[in-house]
Amino acid sequence: GGGGPGGGGRFQFGIFHTVALADKITIRDGLPELDLLNGSATGSRGGSPRHQIELRTGVVRDGIGIRLNADWQSATRVRGGATSADELRFDDFATVNLRLFATLGPQFKFVRDNRWLAGTRVTLSVDNLFDSRLKVTNAAGTTPLSYQPALLDPLGRTVKISVRKLFF
Repeated sequence: GGGGPGGGGRFQFGIFHTVALADKITIRDGLPELDLLNGSATGSRGGSPRHQIELRTGVVRDGIGIRLNADWQSATRVRGGATSADELRFDDFATVNLRLFATLGPQFKFVRDNRWLAGTRVTLSVDNLFDSRLKVTNAAGTTPLSYQPALLDPLGRTVKISVRKLFF
Protein backbone atom coordinates (compact mmCIF):
# COMPACT_ATOMS: atom_id res chain seq x y z
CA GLY A 1 0.00 0.00 0.00
CA GLY A 2 0.83 3.66 -0.18
CA GLY A 3 0.87 6.07 2.67
CA GLY A 4 2.30 9.47 3.27
CA PRO A 5 2.63 12.21 0.70
CA GLY A 6 2.73 10.93 -2.85
CA GLY A 7 1.71 7.37 -1.83
CA GLY A 8 2.36 4.49 -4.20
CA GLY A 9 5.32 3.01 -2.35
CA ARG A 10 5.70 -0.36 -0.66
CA PHE A 11 7.88 -1.49 2.19
CA GLN A 12 8.30 -5.17 2.98
CA PHE A 13 10.02 -6.69 5.97
CA GLY A 14 10.22 -10.22 7.26
CA ILE A 15 12.48 -11.99 9.69
CA PHE A 16 12.36 -15.69 10.37
CA HIS A 17 14.16 -17.75 13.00
CA THR A 18 14.24 -21.52 12.56
CA VAL A 19 15.32 -23.75 15.41
CA ALA A 20 16.00 -27.37 14.49
CA LEU A 21 15.06 -29.69 17.33
CA ALA A 22 16.09 -32.87 15.53
CA ASP A 23 17.61 -33.78 12.17
CA LYS A 24 18.35 -37.47 11.87
CA ILE A 25 18.53 -39.72 8.85
CA THR A 26 19.01 -43.40 8.17
CA ILE A 27 20.83 -44.07 4.91
CA ARG A 28 19.99 -47.76 4.76
CA ASP A 29 18.42 -50.37 7.02
CA GLY A 30 21.03 -51.93 9.28
CA LEU A 31 23.24 -48.83 9.39
CA PRO A 32 23.29 -46.51 12.40
CA GLU A 33 21.19 -43.37 12.35
CA LEU A 34 23.07 -40.16 11.48
CA ASP A 35 22.38 -37.18 13.75
CA LEU A 36 23.06 -34.13 11.59
CA LEU A 37 22.75 -31.77 14.57
CA ASN A 38 25.27 -33.69 16.63
CA GLY A 39 28.36 -34.43 14.56
CA SER A 40 27.18 -36.23 11.42
CA ALA A 41 27.15 -34.73 7.92
CA THR A 42 26.05 -35.66 4.41
CA GLY A 43 28.03 -33.05 2.46
CA SER A 44 31.10 -30.84 2.53
CA ARG A 45 29.46 -27.88 4.30
CA GLY A 46 29.11 -29.45 7.75
CA GLY A 47 26.15 -30.82 9.64
CA SER A 48 22.78 -29.15 10.00
CA PRO A 49 22.78 -25.84 11.88
CA ARG A 50 20.60 -25.71 14.97
CA HIS A 51 19.65 -22.05 14.31
CA GLN A 52 18.98 -20.22 11.06
CA ILE A 53 17.84 -16.62 10.67
CA GLU A 54 16.52 -15.14 7.43
CA LEU A 55 15.89 -11.43 6.82
CA ARG A 56 13.90 -10.25 3.80
CA THR A 57 13.30 -6.56 3.23
CA GLY A 58 12.61 -4.23 0.35
CA VAL A 59 11.32 -0.83 -0.70
CA VAL A 60 9.66 -0.02 -4.03
CA ARG A 61 8.33 3.31 -5.21
CA ASP A 62 7.49 4.52 -8.71
CA GLY A 63 9.14 1.52 -10.32
CA ILE A 64 12.44 1.92 -8.46
CA GLY A 65 13.33 -0.50 -5.71
CA ILE A 66 15.87 -2.14 -3.51
CA ARG A 67 15.74 -5.58 -1.92
CA LEU A 68 18.04 -6.91 0.75
CA ASN A 69 18.16 -10.53 1.88
CA ALA A 70 20.40 -11.80 4.65
CA ASP A 71 20.83 -15.37 5.86
CA TRP A 72 22.71 -16.60 8.92
CA GLN A 73 23.26 -20.07 10.30
CA SER A 74 24.87 -21.21 13.52
CA ALA A 75 28.13 -23.13 13.69
CA THR A 76 28.20 -26.90 13.24
CA ARG A 77 30.70 -29.61 13.90
CA VAL A 78 31.45 -32.94 12.28
CA ARG A 79 32.97 -35.90 14.07
CA GLY A 80 35.60 -37.57 11.91
CA GLY A 81 36.64 -40.29 14.30
CA ALA A 82 36.49 -41.57 17.84
CA THR A 83 38.27 -38.59 19.42
CA SER A 84 37.62 -34.87 19.46
CA ALA A 85 40.98 -34.41 17.69
CA ASP A 86 39.27 -35.73 14.54
CA GLU A 87 36.47 -33.17 14.75
CA LEU A 88 35.92 -30.37 12.24
CA ARG A 89 34.30 -27.06 13.23
CA PHE A 90 32.28 -25.15 10.66
CA ASP A 91 31.93 -21.54 11.89
CA ASP A 92 28.65 -19.70 11.84
CA PHE A 93 28.03 -18.29 8.39
CA ALA A 94 26.14 -15.29 6.99
CA THR A 95 25.50 -13.95 3.51
CA VAL A 96 23.84 -10.74 2.33
CA ASN A 97 22.35 -10.27 -1.12
CA LEU A 98 21.39 -6.88 -2.58
CA ARG A 99 19.23 -6.10 -5.60
CA LEU A 100 18.59 -2.62 -7.07
CA PHE A 101 16.11 -2.28 -9.91
CA ALA A 102 14.26 0.28 -11.97
CA THR A 103 11.29 -0.35 -14.21
CA LEU A 104 11.48 2.35 -16.84
CA GLY A 105 8.22 4.19 -17.34
CA PRO A 106 6.78 7.68 -17.82
CA GLN A 107 8.32 8.87 -14.52
CA PHE A 108 11.61 9.22 -16.46
CA LYS A 109 11.87 12.00 -19.08
CA PHE A 110 14.18 9.95 -21.33
CA VAL A 111 11.50 7.24 -21.47
CA ARG A 112 8.78 9.77 -22.38
CA ASP A 113 11.07 10.91 -25.22
CA ASN A 114 11.85 7.30 -26.27
CA ARG A 115 8.62 5.33 -25.83
CA TRP A 116 10.26 2.07 -26.95
CA LEU A 117 12.06 2.03 -23.56
CA ALA A 118 8.76 1.78 -21.64
CA GLY A 119 8.48 -1.52 -19.82
CA THR A 120 12.23 -2.07 -19.60
CA ARG A 121 13.61 -3.21 -16.26
CA VAL A 122 17.27 -2.75 -15.37
CA THR A 123 18.55 -4.72 -12.39
CA LEU A 124 21.85 -4.75 -10.53
CA SER A 125 22.25 -7.80 -8.29
CA VAL A 126 25.07 -8.48 -5.89
CA ASP A 127 24.99 -11.93 -4.29
CA ASN A 128 27.17 -12.51 -1.25
CA LEU A 129 27.75 -8.77 -0.95
CA PHE A 130 30.52 -9.05 1.66
CA ASP A 131 32.21 -12.03 -0.04
CA SER A 132 31.57 -14.26 2.98
CA ARG A 133 33.33 -17.62 3.01
CA LEU A 134 32.67 -20.56 5.27
CA LYS A 135 35.58 -21.14 7.68
CA VAL A 136 36.38 -24.72 8.67
CA THR A 137 39.00 -25.64 11.27
CA ASN A 138 40.26 -28.83 12.83
CA ALA A 139 41.24 -29.38 16.46
CA ALA A 140 44.64 -27.75 15.79
CA GLY A 141 42.89 -24.58 14.58
CA THR A 142 44.04 -24.97 10.97
CA THR A 143 41.92 -25.35 7.85
CA PRO A 144 42.29 -28.72 6.12
CA LEU A 145 43.29 -28.44 2.48
CA SER A 146 40.01 -29.78 1.11
CA TYR A 147 38.06 -27.22 3.18
CA GLN A 148 39.82 -24.08 1.93
CA PRO A 149 37.19 -21.31 1.57
CA ALA A 150 37.71 -20.89 -2.19
CA LEU A 151 37.11 -24.62 -2.71
CA LEU A 152 33.86 -24.65 -0.72
CA ASP A 153 32.53 -21.51 -2.45
CA PRO A 154 34.48 -20.86 -5.66
CA LEU A 155 32.24 -17.97 -6.77
CA GLY A 156 32.26 -15.79 -3.68
CA ARG A 157 30.69 -12.40 -4.48
CA THR A 158 28.87 -12.22 -7.82
CA VAL A 159 27.63 -9.09 -9.56
CA LYS A 160 25.03 -9.22 -12.31
CA ILE A 161 23.42 -6.57 -14.47
CA SER A 162 20.31 -7.59 -16.34
CA VAL A 163 17.98 -5.83 -18.71
CA ARG A 164 14.47 -7.11 -19.37
CA LYS A 165 12.07 -5.62 -21.90
CA LEU A 166 8.33 -6.19 -22.02
CA PHE A 167 6.71 -5.63 -25.40
CA PHE A 168 3.18 -4.22 -25.31
